[in-house]
Formats: sequence, structure tokens, C-alpha cells
Amino acid sequence: MVGNSLSLQGGMTMECCRVCTRCLIPLFLFLFYSETDAFRLTKMQSKRPVYRIWDVSQKTFYLRNNQLVAGYLQASNMALEEKIDVVPISPFNNTMFMGIQGGNRCLACVKTGDQPVLQLEEINIADLAKAGDQAKRFAFIKSHPGPTFRFESAAYPGWFLCTSQEDQPVGLTRRTSPWDHAQDPITTDFYFEKD
Repeated sequence: MVGNSLSLQGGMTMECCRVCTRCLIPLFLFLFYSETDAFRLTKMQSKRPVYRIWDVSQKTFYLRNNQLVAGYLQASNMALEEKIDVVPISPFNNTMFMGIQGGNRCLACVKTGDQPVLQLEEINIADLAKAGDQAKRFAFIKSHPGPTFRFESAAYPGWFLCTSQEDQPVGLTRRTSPWDHAQDPITTDFYFEKD
């Protein structure tokens, strides 16, 4: 801002400021965040990225009896691999919605009994952005503890996407180390690559 004097009647002057456009743009973005964020989110949804996901044991995701499972797919059945559709929610903390089958079925964390479980819900991933707090069960926070990624439930902090033995359902766990229980190896580390 640059100060200028404005002459008034009677010889009085008043200090005024010129606001540069460089200052106005961030101010308008702050004041009208919801509109600009909605525009950004809509723009990102139109170019929704699709990813391949597999755990550190090389198990990929596929559907079996309408359930998302992880297993070793060979060349003859690689077409069964489920790609992950992603809609970023916040670039600041890597929060995202994750879906399969073109984003028409989404991964959700739902409490059953004492703990949350992972389930697939028939909802279009593009509709989740408009659902507000109702969509929290679909949100995951992606972290990057090295060459792999972890996906923590936003609705249930401390619960991570996991795989266990071959051809078993993809689930949620509190354990992040595969050595917590040697008889039941749990994996929370995944490779996540744009397709």
C-alpha cells in the first residue's frame, strides 16, 4: 500500500491508501474461499486421477463376491485388478476420497461393534465432495513414510487401510508394523502409482 495525500476544502489533507491488485487477489480468495474451492474441486473432478495400488508383498486389489480383496494376480487374470479412482479433498494434508469401478463404488470406514471396518458403498465419488461432514467416512489421509504410502481413515484416526494374507479382504487396522503379530501378518504400506 502506498500513502497519498488528498486535499480537502479549507486546506485540510487526508491520508489515503492505494491498494494494489497484488494485495486484493489474496484478500478475495480468502473472503470467497468456498466458491474458489468449489471451482477448484469441480475442475479436479473432471480430470480425476486413477491409480494402481499394491502392498509391499505385491498383492493387488480385486473384487471377489462384491468384496475388495488383495491377492497375487497372474498375467491371465490381471484384468481383474481394481484401479483406484481418487478425488483429492485437501492438498495440505493429502486427504482424498477413494473409489473403484470408475468411482461408482467408494471405500468407506464404518463402525461395526467396537471398531471400524472397511466396506464398499454404492455412491459416485464425484457426489462425495457435496456431502460435507456426511462424507467423512469416505475420506483417507495419505502419508508417505518412505517409498510407500499409508492410508489413514479420517473418520477414525489411527486406523489404517491394510491387507493380510493372500485373497483376504482389504480392511482396517491399528497396527502399522507387520511384526506386531507374526502369525497374522498385516501390511499397511502400499505402492500407489498413477495409471
